Amino acid sequence: MTRNLTRTIAGLSLALFSVTACGDKKDGNEGLAVDSTTAANSAAAAAATDEVDVESIDIGRTVGVDGKIAEKLGEFRVRDTIVAVVETDDNAGGKELLARWTYGDNKELVEEQRQTVAAGSDVRTTFRLVKATAWPVGTYHLQVMHNGKELKTEQFTVK
Repeated sequence: MTRNLTRTIAGLSLALFSVTACGDKKDGNEGLAVDSTTAANSAAAAAATDEVDVESIDIGRTVGVDGKIAEKLGEFRVRDTIVAVVETDDNAGGKELLARWTYGDNKELVEEQRQTVAAGSDVRTTFRLVKATAWPVGTYHLQVMHNGKELKTEQFTVK
């Protein structure tokens, strides 16, 4: 009991010293400004660690053994499987990318896919767009997002 009381008193003394040190100005608002700046910096740091750094998006038909697109393409045939490799850099693992595939000028939704990014540098995340029937001819877009924020977009055509 005496040990717990001693710890409590020591904790309160430290808290009182911190408040006194931050609030030694006459109007008392300066101590709050320090706290709000610290909170803003902490929030900015947390947001920065939640970002995903997309280096590139490559689109083609197949992925090579190195995890990269074997042949980068901008045009596809109506029966092709379309593969995108998103390369990220310096990321903590466990973050989710959203691949939003759209068609035409009005960006009609074709499909959305989610993948979790592995940790590390030069990480490749693969998305595949497959259709049992022929793709409509036209312009398509692949928009890569994280937490509702667009990171990068690529465009390709089907002829």
